[in-house]
Amino acid sequence: MTERRTPYQDGYLTIDLDARRVLVRGEPASLTAKEFRLLACLLDNAGRVVTFQQILENVWGWEYSDSVNYVHVYVSHLRQKLEVEPKNPRYIVTEHGIGYRFEKQTA
Repeated sequence: MTERRTPYQDGYLTIDLDARRVLVRGEPASLTAKEFRLLACLLDNAGRVVTFQQILENVWGWEYSDSVNYVHVYVSHLRQKLEVEPKNPRYIVTEHGIGYRFEKQTA
């Protein structure tokens, strides 16, 4: 039996990884399977930097280890769907030259 993960909720964004549900302002966000896996990878490591390499291996598989552009493109898609201001993200924060970090917000 796998361990259940506690849903993330802050009043704007709700993420229930076990139920595969993401809500923005109470409305379902339409994420692709890869976008969801990327979000899950970041949320599972909330508060910690996840390197481009770790993201690629967890979301796409080791054979994509040289495909950093995939990460940038998919993070951009996630920000468009989840962030209040995609150009000034609060949730998916860039660690330049290293990777990304999911920042939990206080409600």
